[in-house]
Amino acid sequence: MDKSKLLQDATTLFLVINPFGAIPHYLLLTRGMTRGERLRIAARACVVATVILVAFIFIGEIVLEELKVGLTAFRIAGGLLLLVIAFRMVLEARAAPPPPEGEERMGVAVFPLATPLLAGPGSIIAAVLLTENAVYSIGEQAVTALIVVAILVFAFAVLAAADFLQRVLGTTGTSVMSRVFGLLLAALAMQTILDGLRPYIQSLR
Repeated sequence: MDKSKLLQDATTLFLVINPFGAIPHYLLLTRGMTRGERLRIAARACVVATVILVAFIFIGEIVLEELKVGLTAFRIAGGLLLLVIAFRMVLEARAAPPPPEGEERMGVAVFPLATPLLAGPGSIIAAVLLTENAVYSIGEQAVTALIVVAILVFAFAVLAAADFLQRVLGTTGTSVMSRVFGLLLAALAMQTILDGLRPYIQSLR
């Protein structure tokens, strides 16, 4: 893999995975938990997101083709899911009781942290497009997979440090930040939906 391809993959994947964008969601979802629980949730979220993206790098294109699901439909569905999460963040970002105990309490690591926040429609689509079977070799796809792993290791470090932000901002600050990022997430979700609808509308002309 040449340096330009390596840089392109790293930049694109870092922007679409956006480890820093997960901070307000992580703080809101883990409010009231111990630091140990927060770290376990962050680790699980990053591991699950890594598995999802690496799987899509190697077999995602094949699976979508077999299911006859186009990237356009996948993008729209992902955008709608993100929009629902954004609405919840904006309308429900208030002081709330801690999440349920046990496995349900840890379930936020998978949804919505791992997917669709870290391994969302944008990052999945990017992973598939950057490793298109007809264009890139297995070796190049493996390098892209290693880039994904490196970015999500960094994402874990970012989420682990978010505990410091929780102490600085407090409950009110976290709630305000979550509402603001909810609005930004809603805008991103709408853009994802519009990007999916655009080629479909153009095909009708």
